[in-house]
Amino acid sequence: MIVFISGGVRSGKSRIAETYVQKLAAPESALHYIATARAPDDEMKQRIAHHRKQRQKQAVKWVTWEQPVQLDKLISVFTKNDVILLDCVTNWLANELFVDESWQKETVCFDKARKMWETLQQLENASRALIVVSNELFSGGVPDDLGTYHFMKTLGWLHQQIVSSAQVAILAQNGIAVVKKGESCL
Repeated sequence: MIVFISGGVRSGKSRIAETYVQKLAAPESALHYIATARAPDDEMKQRIAHHRKQRQKQAVKWVTWEQPVQLDKLISVFTKNDVILLDCVTNWLANELFVDESWQKETVCFDKARKMWETLQQLENASRALIVVSNELFSGGVPDDLGTYHFMKTLGWLHQQIVSSAQVAILAQNGIAVVKKGESCL
């Protein structure tokens, strides 16, 4: 089962996703948190620290994996009872695309996105449920620079693949979960 949760920056999508994970968990489930953010500057360091503190305050015990790239390396650690929260696809894609200058070729971007999509399908198959968080970046129009254009085009394709297979798709708006596909258990 895939649940896709997207929204703008600070829309409440991570909190909604964490709540969703707890609703889907069985008593024997381990709750896994795959964090894909890197901390290149003080602002991201503070945001990551905030997310860590928020998880520590919760009654549930998270197994946290800080994995900015190559999420396929984690597949073997999960069981069919586990519930996985992946936060977030946007960071993961940026980390995979901009590792070198190959992002300048659109075909390379889509090859990487296809590999990411395969990894998401494997994560879904290895677990009870996969909750995928991503950012909505598409309201600002078409970007001028090639890197942002390739990133957004690739992210849009990846979102479409995820939503087409997801049982539930939610848009987080101002902390409210707006169900776009399926039925929510919130």
